[in-house]
Order: sequence, then structure tokens, then C-alpha cells
Amino acid sequence: MKKTASLLVSAALTGALLAPAALAAGAPAAELSLNGTPLDTSALPAVEGIPMRLVTEADKGYASWFQDEDQGFFYLAGRRIVVDFRDGSVSVDDEALEGVTATVEAGVTFLPVSVLDHLDGVSAVEKDGRLEISTPNGTPLAKLAYAVAEAGGVAIGSNATPEDLDDYGIHSDSFTQMWSFFPMMTSPDTVLIGKLADGREAQARADLEEYRQQQEDTFSWYLSQNLPKVQEAQTVVQDGWLLFVIGEDADAAVQTFRDGVAGLE
Repeated sequence: MKKTASLLVSAALTGALLAPAALAAGAPAAELSLNGTPLDTSALPAVEGIPMRLVTEADKGYASWFQDEDQGFFYLAGRRIVVDFRDGSVSVDDEALEGVTATVEAGVTFLPVSVLDHLDGVSAVEKDGRLEISTPNGTPLAKLAYAVAEAGGVAIGSNATPEDLDDYGIHSDSFTQMWSFFPMMTSPDTVLIGKLADGREAQARADLEEYRQQQEDTFSWYLSQNLPKVQEAQTVVQDGWLLFVIGEDADAAVQTFRDGVAGLE
């Protein structure tokens, strides 16, 4: 699938995924907020629905356009929303949404608010003329995980589900709640914050040390510049919450965790 600068010029003509351009005239777009933060819609056309690129990128997701298929991909709340620009049809994780059609105006893709019903943990309510969208990234646990990752210089990878933990050799039943970022192949960077289940701290620590050792074994011969931060990984527990981190500055990550953990339920 081709993704070059020249494709972006073509995208402007086909109205796919370019960043919003200001309109010379027309009514302002509806007001939006995401997880309590207002979004700037001043440059958007006045079209009913969700401006997908704006919302997706504000929620730490991303948008892509593929010329050969003439499709737009929006990754929001761990789900893949695909828009076929040939007929405006929409699917979520390859499941076609009956009766849902995209609208493209001035290079901006809008989808009906009903699309959010197909995304776990995502909702939208209208309040005082503003559409307020909530996603899992707005929870205190998620916000702390992102803050810890930023402080620790952690390259954020995939957001693992509890089921994914078992694939990494970490017992998911050691935690009653968790939020984590696990690495891609070229990086060991990891953050896991979890509320420990009763009597499971020792098991969680053992699992995470085994995981750390696997990373050390890998990066001792592959991209060995990553080895020091694997060796300096930290596991700490405070107020029943566990943090495991591999990053450029594990000490800063730990301090951010300690400062913020009191805000978790």
C-alpha cells in the first residue's frame, strides 16, 4: 500500500484524510470535547457527525489513507475503523456497519455519532450544545500510565489487554485493574500499572522479572544499546498498586507513579 507525499496531494482532491483546512465562509462546526478537554473545531466545516481525524489523533490514535484501496483507517480506542471512500461504507474491525455512511467535506471525514456505540468504553453525550466524548484514555489509570511513560522516556507501544498479559507470561489474575504499554520488536520499553489482587504480589514480581530477563536475553545481542535500560528496569509497589517500567529514565517514571497513585481508586 503506497503512502507517499504525492498521495497526500491526491487525497486533498478526493477528500480523504487531510488535516482540516479553514473555510472562507459558513457556520462554525459543533463544539466538541474529548475526555473533558475542548477540541478546536474552528477550522472544520459545519457538518453533523464526528470529525474522525481530529478526535482520533486527540485520543492518541492515528489515521491513515491508502490510495490503492481508496480507504481511510482510523485507530481509536484499540479498534480499527475503516471508511471506503468509494461508497462511504464503514466497518469496525472488519464488521460492516449497516446503515452507516461517512460524509467527506473539505477534506475532513465525518462519521455518525452512532459509530461510537461499537467501540468498547467510548461514549458521547450532548451537554449545553457541546458533544462530550469519553474514551478509556480519559480514566485516571490511563492518564497516569501515559504520564509515567512520558516521564520515563518510554516509547509507547501496544496497549495490552489482560488477555495479552498471559501471552507475555504474566498472570493476568494477579491484577484486578491494569493499564500497560508493551514494546514493538525493536524496543524493550514497557510500562505496566496494575492493582494487585490479594496475595498476588510475589507472583506478579516473579512474572515480571522473568519477562525482564527475556528482554535482557534478547537485547544482549540484538540492538544492544537498549540493554542498560533493561538492566535498570524497576518494579515498585505503593498503596496496593504495582508499577513495572523499562525506559530511558526509570527513576523519573517511578517518581511520577508515586506522585500520582493516590489519585487512583
